[in-house]
Amino acid sequence: MSIQYDEEQNESFALGSSVYGGRPTFALVRDEDGNDVTLTLYELLPTGQADARRRRLERRRQQASKIVPFDEIIGDSVDGVEDWTWDDWVAVKVKRLSGARLRSLLQLLDKSLRETNLDPTKVTGTGSSTVLLDEETGIRLSLGFIGVKPLRRVDRMRSHSRGVARMSIEECYYWYAKCRSPEYPNGAQALRSLLKQ
Repeated sequence: MSIQYDEEQNESFALGSSVYGGRPTFALVRDEDGNDVTLTLYELLPTGQADARRRRLERRRQQASKIVPFDEIIGDSVDGVEDWTWDDWVAVKVKRLSGARLRSLLQLLDKSLRETNLDPTKVTGTGSSTVLLDEETGIRLSLGFIGVKPLRRVDRMRSHSRGVARMSIEECYYWYAKCRSPEYPNGAQALRSLLKQ
């Protein structure tokens, strides 16, 4: 028995695999306000899954990430947004970076976006913009964002960024699970220790 896929299905599989069938599960939002530029990484989840994660974190007395309605973060003009149905989806904030922390991740951003055929200047250029990301790219960037947020020394930020860039995707998934799970409140600290040079 042979299985035939139509052209539209092949395009969706080309986006990558995930629990959600190749749908983008992260968004990178660039905001520019005068001289201040910020990049915010969001994970895109069904409302039920985001609420369940929030409740698990609250039970363990850990701070839950901010949950924002999908429409407040992602506009209709974002490339690829019309390819999927977003009813009952929300955006869960991973981290927001600016200044030296953001600059320390520019090489990781550039490399990660180029590997998925996205134009890095959409988030490193000027003005405000939003880019939808596949799961693998979002998870790799999450490790960079989560890892550099509390650091103060630029050399450690850059070292962390280079370490995340060198990790295999399997390692990224493992550490992402550790960093985002309520059962491992020190996951991000352990990742920083691993990548410390």
